[in-house]
Amino acid sequence: MIDPPDNNVQELLNKLESLNKAKDAKREDVIEQLDLIKAECEKGLPYKVEAGRHGAYDILLDTMKAHSRDNNVLTSCLRALIALMSKQPDLFDEKGIDVIHTYLKKEVEYDVKRLTLKWTRECCVMHEMNRQLIFNSKIVDNLKELLGEGASDILREVLSVSRALVLDDDVRVEFGKAHEHARVIASETLCALTGLLTRFKHDETLMTDLMLTLCSLMVRAEFCKKVDDAGGLNLLRDVLKAYPNSEKIARHSFKLIKALAGNDECKAHMIEKGLAPIIINVMVSNKDKVQAATAGLSAIAALSLRAPKNSTALFEAGAPAAIIEIMKLHPEEKSIQKSGSWAIRNMVSRCRDQSSTFLELGAEEILHAGLKKYKDIEYDLKAALRDLGCKVQLKEEWTGKGGALTTGKKP
Repeated sequence: MIDPPDNNVQELLNKLESLNKAKDAKREDVIEQLDLIKAECEKGLPYKVEAGRHGAYDILLDTMKAHSRDNNVLTSCLRALIALMSKQPDLFDEKGIDVIHTYLKKEVEYDVKRLTLKWTRECCVMHEMNRQLIFNSKIVDNLKELLGEGASDILREVLSVSRALVLDDDVRVEFGKAHEHARVIASETLCALTGLLTRFKHDETLMTDLMLTLCSLMVRAEFCKKVDDAGGLNLLRDVLKAYPNSEKIARHSFKLIKALAGNDECKAHMIEKGLAPIIINVMVSNKDKVQAATAGLSAIAALSLRAPKNSTALFEAGAPAAIIEIMKLHPEEKSIQKSGSWAIRNMVSRCRDQSSTFLELGAEEILHAGLKKYKDIEYDLKAALRDLGCKVQLKEEWTGKGGALTTGKKP
């Protein structure tokens, strides 16, 4: 249990405020106070709240203003702001917007810019009003400019802010603007983001962030086409071939494949470009990793949905054996069983000749085993059994009785 905060943070803030007003304050003294305030805030949320209650936000911004040409003080200030406002973004206001735009300019020192991006992200998480305030200040222009920078650390922070702006995680707001933010960011940055896949294809960490960011921006079918037109599908194929054993790359690549498959043209192109055997190979290489395997099964389900040509290509690449192997390997993972059932269903629904192969591999047994364990995904499992041609009793969810609708469940 975290001890309740004492008056230490108030004393630290008072001393920093005095240093801000002093004409002969030493840089070392200012940095020392900032580091102590940061350490105090990092003790836990009650300490952050206490610091906020005593005006820490305004005092830290005043410190940045008083030492605007001292990069060492600025970086210490930003680290303290991050510690103060992580999980406490309510303190943010218009003054923070000015700070963000001041220190995201191209000529600003590297660490100051990187930490400003980190702080911006913290202000966006779980706070819809902050997201809208920051977005409406035209931060996308700054992000777009920074995407041209060569440093991978800066690029990772830019991508992190882009993803934070399209979050929908504030329970206090009924309807956010995540979709609109994603639409604008995608329109402005998709070509640049796709280009980064080529420039940084040997940087595994940045590749992971790029995949995750692209996936979060695929909110319209035309954006999928835009990625395709920019050569994104070829790059996606090359990344999967280069990192077949990377769980993170596999997981995020599969999620991106699923998102891109929302566009029928992209869905066809992915198979035409030879992705089917690569997907199966990477999925099998990561069969022990639940999240990657689940994402792989979902990608197969998306690619084969109402697409018999894709289903045939996946079948020839060994999809049935891979799907059943993973489902047998993880009988206790509901996400695997659900995603696997959809992959089976979409594979065979328009290619009935594949059913015998799935049945020979043990699909019926694994699906029936799932029915006994997971009542809440009964529909998914039974639908796969039905499309495989197995005998199954489907429950009618809604029935009419004398003008009233009922599910047959007891109230």
